[in-house]
Order: sequence, then structure tokens, then C-alpha cells
Amino acid sequence: MVFCIIGIVIFGILGIFSAKYRAYFRESLHCIKRQAMLKPCDTEFDNKMKAKITANLMKVSPSLSKLVFRRFVLISWIFIIMLFASIAMTGIGVYNWWAYGNCNGPDSSEFCIFNIDSASVSQSDESCFDPSLARELLPAGPGIGNPYIGPGDADVTVVEFGCYACKYTKKTEPIVKEMLRKYDGRIRFVFRVFPLPNHEGSRIAGEASYCAWEQRQDFVYHDLIFENQNNLTTNRLIELSFIAGLDKSAFAQCLEEKRYSPKIDENYNDGITSGIYGTPTFFINGRYVVGPKSLYDLSRIIDEEFK
Repeated sequence: MVFCIIGIVIFGILGIFSAKYRAYFRESLHCIKRQAMLKPCDTEFDNKMKAKITANLMKVSPSLSKLVFRRFVLISWIFIIMLFASIAMTGIGVYNWWAYGNCNGPDSSEFCIFNIDSASVSQSDESCFDPSLARELLPAGPGIGNPYIGPGDADVTVVEFGCYACKYTKKTEPIVKEMLRKYDGRIRFVFRVFPLPNHEGSRIAGEASYCAWEQRQDFVYHDLIFENQNNLTTNRLIELSFIAGLDKSAFAQCLEEKRYSPKIDENYNDGITSGIYGTPTFFINGRYVVGPKSLYDLSRIIDEEFK
């Protein structure tokens, strides 16, 4: 019966690709059903698999084949224990990922296979990060005149340095929106444009976002930029101003004059002075968080700042 349990898993997977293994799977299942009804397995499946395995091992190593033949039940039990341990660990990882945003537990920032946007993965992408520059960051404030959401006198201020052309800044947007819903009216969120030099369109998109903010203080245009991240041309950015309900002529003039180019320079220089080496980078009351993080990671720091 021991090998029948293993067979259900192994041959169930292999059976997807081969009819031969589907037959083994059905035989394993039949054996398990009979054992569950306290009846002996009438297919001799364990012995059949034992003979096949040891026969194949004999071609490679007679001594190993002899050992497996003698200790087949013990070895089968070892594999059973390993199988259920793996299932248990996977289950724990899935729960941690669902509950905390990281499969390694609430206090871990290590790589999580379920979270492809974790910092452990993204920081290896030099298009948005330069890990060689990684160091302790100096606090960076909200600055003056930057787009924001929330009360100006909030106890907690979250500042994001982001690049409109960085895919990880874009992927973080849903997390930011969740954060804003969770702490609606309790925190102030400030977005500071930090255009990465190697990202085409990042600077002009940043200037466009300030031209939009000049007309209307919301994040509608901000969202449209990310939705059109693969087409950050001047013409497209002007078209987006019309879609956002802005005065297209005034917007185009603002962009042509490069009215907010000094503001982009200010943000970029502040970021460099702080030591920012990639986007997105968050400062929560001065405490920095580098790279895409889960809502749990951000909330943990925010909640600590409220205490």
C-alpha cells in the first residue's frame, strides 16, 4: 500500500503526458480503494513496481539494486514522509502569502516564489535598480508642489519616488491604491517623479504629470500614464490630457515650455542626495522601503508610525 500512495501522486502527474502512466495511476487508485475498505490489494502493484525499479537499478548498480530490494518498504515510507512534509510546507507557504504577502512569514523579506514582484526578484533587474549602489538611505521628504492625496496634517506621510517608465513602479500601483483605501483620510501620499536616465519617455512623462496637476489636483492623468507606459511620446501624452478632461491646448503649451523641468530636476537631485538607487522607493515618515512590496509590508510600518 505504501508505494500505492506515492504512485497516485507520481503517476497522476506523469499520466497527463502518457497513457502508460495513466494505467499505473488507475492501478494505484484501485489498490488504495481496496485498502480503505480493509481488503487486500489484488493487483500486487507494490511488488510490480518493486520489481521494475530494482530491475532498472540492476543495470546501473547491482549493489544499490540489492539494497533497494531489501529495504523497499522503508525507502517507500521515507518518500511518503518527504511527500507529506513537502505538501505541508507548501500549504504553510500559501497561507503566509495569502495572509502576510510573503510565503516565508510576516517578518520575512526573503524571496517568495508566489510573489514575482518581490524585491528579491526585482532588484536584480538593472533597468529599474542598480544593486551595486545599494546603501542606507537618507530620509527624503515630500518636497513642495508635488502631487499628493490625503490631508496635509496627517500623522503619517508616505512619499514614493517613482519612474513612469519603470515596470516595477507600475506594478506597485495596485498596492498603493489598496494602501490609500485602507488608510483613507489618515495618511498623506506624495508621488515624486524620479525619472531613470535609461528609461525612454520617463522625463517627459514626469513633466506631463505636473502639467496635468496644474489644471486638476487628482491622479486621473497619473493613472493614464501608467496605462500607456509603452507609448510615452509627446503626442500620446497630449492626447491623454484630452482623455483626462483637461484643457488640451493649455496642457500642450505647458509641456512645450518645459514648465516643470526644474521640478523634475529638483526631485531627481533630492533622490540622488538621499541615495535612491532604484524605483519605486518609499519613505514612510522618513523610513525607507526599496522596491515593490506587499500591502502588508507597507502597512506594518505605517501602523508602527501611528503608535
